Amino acid sequence: MTEDGFLAPMRMGMRSSVSTTAEGLAALLESPALHALLDSFSEALIVCDGDSRVRFLNLAAERVNRVAREDVLGLSDADFFQRSALQFDDFLQAMRRGSKSALTRSRDGRVYLTRAQAVPTGPYEKPFSLLVQREYEAREGSLRGGASAPRVAEEPPGLLGDPQDHALHMSPLLSGIADMGVRAFRRRARLLLLGEPGVGKTAIARHIHRAAGWGDRPFIDVNCGSIPDTLFESEMFGYERGAFTGALASGKRGYIESAAGGTLFLDEIGEIPLHVQAKLLKFLEDGSIQPVGSPLSKKVQVQVIAATNKDLRQLVADGLFRADLYYRLAVLPVEIPPLRAHRDDLPVLMDVLLARINRDRQPTLRLSVACRQRLLGHDFPGNIRELVNIFERLAVLADDVAEELHLPPELLSEQPAPSATADETAAELGDEPLKAQVQRYERQLINRAVLLHGSKRKAAAQLGIDIGTLIRKLQRE
Repeated sequence: MTEDGFLAPMRMGMRSSVSTTAEGLAALLESPALHALLDSFSEALIVCDGDSRVRFLNLAAERVNRVAREDVLGLSDADFFQRSALQFDDFLQAMRRGSKSALTRSRDGRVYLTRAQAVPTGPYEKPFSLLVQREYEAREGSLRGGASAPRVAEEPPGLLGDPQDHALHMSPLLSGIADMGVRAFRRRARLLLLGEPGVGKTAIARHIHRAAGWGDRPFIDVNCGSIPDTLFESEMFGYERGAFTGALASGKRGYIESAAGGTLFLDEIGEIPLHVQAKLLKFLEDGSIQPVGSPLSKKVQVQVIAATNKDLRQLVADGLFRADLYYRLAVLPVEIPPLRAHRDDLPVLMDVLLARINRDRQPTLRLSVACRQRLLGHDFPGNIRELVNIFERLAVLADDVAEELHLPPELLSEQPAPSATADETAAELGDEPLKAQVQRYERQLINRAVLLHGSKRKAAAQLGIDIGTLIRKLQRE
């Protein structure tokens, strides 16, 4: 490293007629308005002063490098590179060769293009430097996210991969619940997701994690009901070598420590053994864990989301769940409704599942009118998970048309739902004006196109409207 820091070679010979003083630029970087603007960018932005000290980084840079802004401001660029989750060796070698960009890799396999550029200051002052990091698609040799920022956020990864994600993005009821969860999560409130099996608790937890801007951080999904009681403590808190017979010689990190800096999702929290609940409570109270066999405690920072399909209050009354643990976990209890409570989402979910099946299928599959009507009249006690199971069955048993006979026997034994009468249809419409009905139908069509095509831009092209019109129609009440 040179006396002026790793980024000093980049500044040599890079000046511009458009400049300000170093003092003026430093003052500008303290502006809340500028912070808000730069925080809206999808690219990670890091600003260093003429002495190679970190003066600013935006929210995207915090996520990409897995650092907190307050912890790195004032650090030298060398110290920042050491703290970052990215490996900067290739970038630093490129800088020494005179190049201004190189690929940097995270420990979880993500690749970013990191580019350095000078920010001119006064004629006798060292220029500031700006690092720009953007995710790089190795398969396509291209950058994610387009050429400029800020931009309209596209749907999170996996939108076409998880039907519970489809329901989440399509349903006003579920999306409102998820948005409330995101706001609470950002304020570091613990969430307790409640609902029947198959309603999408895991999908909502993952959505909250991503939508809160934590997509680059760990998300550790722990099914508490699948861990034997005798192993629960060592699996959750980890253990030191020699802690018990059969322990790994190297010891093992537990789920909590694996989630450090990210989210720990405790599914089926009601299954946690009573003898471990006190230790979990201590962790929630002071953020410290003590691995099995270790005399020392260690601090671990994680955000906890819990979920259950059981009545925890009843378990507390029965002496099977600690009341103090319940209140630590349930800062904000969130009830997720079953699929039968938002049946309007069912037609779209069925279309999306068909689209998923038909991507890799010849001949393509469609539903007969009778089959579709039978599904629309079903209550789905297994919720979205049951719906997915039925469509997987149809994909195997049917050729090009799924008929009623391809449905599960227990579903066929149900009484078919009667067709709606004219009076019932009129009652459903109520007094809603025609304009409001048309707008609602437009939103349904647009949402369906977005789900089927995977992005708002592709949906707009398919519908023959521009992206601005599409977004305006979605946002219109």
